[in-house]
Amino acid sequence: MKKILALILFLLIVSVNPVFAKKNANEVVTPQTQLEKRQYQTRQYSNIPKPVLMKAMLNVLQDEGFIVNNANSLLGFISGAKEFSPKDKTIDIEKEFGTKKGMMGAVVAVVETTANVSEYGREMRVRVNFKRKLLNTYGNAYKIEEVTDEKYYQNFFSKVDKAIFIQKQKI
Repeated sequence: MKKILALILFLLIVSVNPVFAKKNANEVVTPQTQLEKRQYQTRQYSNIPKPVLMKAMLNVLQDEGFIVNNANSLLGFISGAKEFSPKDKTIDIEKEFGTKKGMMGAVVAVVETTANVSEYGREMRVRVNFKRKLLNTYGNAYKIEEVTDEKYYQNFFSKVDKAIFIQKQKI
């Protein structure tokens, strides 16, 4: 009797525990750890001066439509946001936010970013993160989520690499 009760209790705990998320019926996935997130949010650059790297990141963010709200070269900090209408035909809202185009309640879509550039000897370490928000007519968040797609970050860092190259060539 105790074994059956323990089994039922175990199954109940596992089924309602938010630590486990199911992708499909056969697969159980745990959320990413902070270390896993840092791995794809961070890139190291050798022999690139901090001002060059900061300027390259600012250029990429502006090229991508972000309005830079704050940039401090001494601290190596950048923050910005990109706003657009979810009804904008040029934006693939389903791809960008994982939400259907016909969603109601959201009138403004925002992608926010922060970046941290730190010196480690002759190397620079850049960590960037992105967050998506859907806001309703009152400016309240309808949906907020952290961008956890590694390809999103790889794409961003690829653009930073190109911006550094362009700066070095003085184009």
